[in-house]
Amino acid sequence: MESLHTGFKEVQVSRGYKYHYYFSAPETGKPTLLLAHGFPSLAIDWRCQIAYFKAKGYGLVVPDMLGYGGTDKPADHKEYLHSLLARDLVDILEHEKVTNVIAMGHDWGSKTTSVLANLFSGHFLGFAFFALGYIPPNPSKPFAELEEEITKAIGYNTLGYWGLFAAPDAVELVENHIESFWDLIHPKDPRIWKYNSCPPGASRVFLESDSRTPRDPAHQELQPVYEKEFSKGGWVGPLNYYKAALDGDMEDSKKIPLENYTIKKPVFIGCTKKDVICVPAFQKAVAAQFCPQVTIEEFDAGHWVLTDVPEEVNSALDKWISSIVA
Repeated sequence: MESLHTGFKEVQVSRGYKYHYYFSAPETGKPTLLLAHGFPSLAIDWRCQIAYFKAKGYGLVVPDMLGYGGTDKPADHKEYLHSLLARDLVDILEHEKVTNVIAMGHDWGSKTTSVLANLFSGHFLGFAFFALGYIPPNPSKPFAELEEEITKAIGYNTLGYWGLFAAPDAVELVENHIESFWDLIHPKDPRIWKYNSCPPGASRVFLESDSRTPRDPAHQELQPVYEKEFSKGGWVGPLNYYKAALDGDMEDSKKIPLENYTIKKPVFIGCTKKDVICVPAFQKAVAAQFCPQVTIEEFDAGHWVLTDVPEEVNSALDKWISSIVA
């Protein structure tokens, strides 16, 4: 992207929050891409995709999600339920009067994109997911039951770190051990997550002991931006995504009719072979059940696939988009 601020706009969505988002209008005949980031990221995490698709004339709507960057940061975690976030993103699209939209998400952005597919499918041509694939509604399974189900399917618990990120002292822990936190979030070797993030309690031990591990060099370019934006905006908002998931997601899922669980539009899932949390086999199994028009690509990358292998991601996306846009 040209810079941190060039091309950004602001709008107040229907529930009153201000969103800060990158916008580039589509050329005639081109669709618009809505790009939703995850934790702990910013709109500019999509910078490689923005540069590529803007040059090809695609429209782009790329928000700092609620709690991040220049967007408002409510303290109440119930404000981060994904049905609410999905409505916010539709409000932005309607404000810009864009049509022929394809929604894409990474990490928690994939969950919001999933709910866009569940509640607002008619607004979109298709849906794309990276690392974390489509997440169907969960109206009845408590978190402990989900952990047990995933452990049985994969062989280990991939969600052990959620306990830390949703803990009452999570903000204090992250702020007081920030270098260890960024090491753990962006490790050079993504396999360390299996031992330092997945087991319950392991992330807390890593942070409290100020452990260090080499970072992924692909993220070094953004590190000064992260440090500036997160030191200014704080961690309450970003960590609220985990609190909302553990306290409210089941009720939120009840807003979605059963017939909307299956995505009837084209779906792209970019699986990440080196990701020990968003394991490809699990993403594929869910897609097989709920996404009848799915295209799956596997990338030789860890969780941060958008910046680790941007050329491969952009090429695969471009091919898929061309296949679904008349």
